[in-house]
Amino acid sequence: MKKLFPLIALSLPFAASTATLNGFDVTAYGFLKASAMYSTEGLASYNNINMSAPTHAVPQISSRPQDKRSRLSSQTQQSRIGINLKKEDNLTSKFEFDFIDFNKSSPTTQMVPRVRIASVTYTWDDQKFVIGQDWDLFSPTTTYTFDYVGLYFMSGNTGFMRQQVQYLKLSGDWEFGGALGMAGNNPGTIDSNLETAKSPTYAFRLSHKVGEKGRVGLSAIYARLKFQNAPTDDNSTHDSYGTSAFFENVWEKFELKSETYYGQNMANIGTLAIGRGDAKNDVKEYGATLTGYYRLIDRHNIFGGTGFARTDGTTSLPPYAIGTTNANVISAPGIRGNWLARVGWDFRVTEDLSWMAEVSRYETQSRLAAHKFQSNVVYGLETGVQLRF
Repeated sequence: MKKLFPLIALSLPFAASTATLNGFDVTAYGFLKASAMYSTEGLASYNNINMSAPTHAVPQISSRPQDKRSRLSSQTQQSRIGINLKKEDNLTSKFEFDFIDFNKSSPTTQMVPRVRIASVTYTWDDQKFVIGQDWDLFSPTTTYTFDYVGLYFMSGNTGFMRQQVQYLKLSGDWEFGGALGMAGNNPGTIDSNLETAKSPTYAFRLSHKVGEKGRVGLSAIYARLKFQNAPTDDNSTHDSYGTSAFFENVWEKFELKSETYYGQNMANIGTLAIGRGDAKNDVKEYGATLTGYYRLIDRHNIFGGTGFARTDGTTSLPPYAIGTTNANVISAPGIRGNWLARVGWDFRVTEDLSWMAEVSRYETQSRLAAHKFQSNVVYGLETGVQLRF
């Protein structure tokens, strides 16, 4: 991919101005995000203690006194670029990349491309197949925030990218969908339980059109997986599932997105939730998000919202742990509950360029031991520009 991406990038100016490429119409899209970020204490971006895409506050433990300190970072990791290909009216494809690497706190030339979407869509009548890596059929709603990669994941927003085969059918204002997908990802060099279990995810979605740009719906996902408990494998299997209801709509000056969900072992199947089960425990959870965007006056807009995720019960939640070889990597999040609130300002310098600022409040309760919990409140500020194309 490192060798392939420069060739793709160099071809984009030509592709964007060329009517066809091997019979396909080609268009490029994306944005460049350059921002600075400050936090009062340590934050984690999923399972890495840095500010590449903050999702929650980390516990303050004796082996990591640095997590009590404030910090500042500046980066362009969340910038994004994509290519749409279209041939006639029934065949399309999409490639989308960003530059995020959660293992790198504040990189410059060390950034690498990450594949977000690589999918093919075939359409006929009111039906279509979407094959490849794309947004999960389950829980399709995102949120309004300047943290485009972190979003409100692990605090009420679920559903991310998945290798899957989707089938979608329109019937008037209704859409029906089903999908078979991969129950997670494995970036390692050898197969794991993910591959040897041979168990896909099964997903379903039903939605109804609201107005011109809105929808309301329900979705569900299920997989039966085997969680290996190294160094031994007890051969047990566990149910991972999630259900969600979602709503989004666009009015003249106001936009709204919301989601609520409930499930078990949802983090084990790549939904970016907080409940991760193991060979001995199943973890249930629930959560919700509500975010909005309001066109205030002239070129000034405000956005913000809130979200939370909480595990249902505490006895089955594995405690917080960091890696033995890399103390910046979280091996077990141990999150009992995570609450996130944000408010932001979007000043449209031009139609394609925004100066944005966003204040965030993270409140995370973590399990440190059997009967020991710690709550941490951390404030963050991010400001910078976004150039859209």
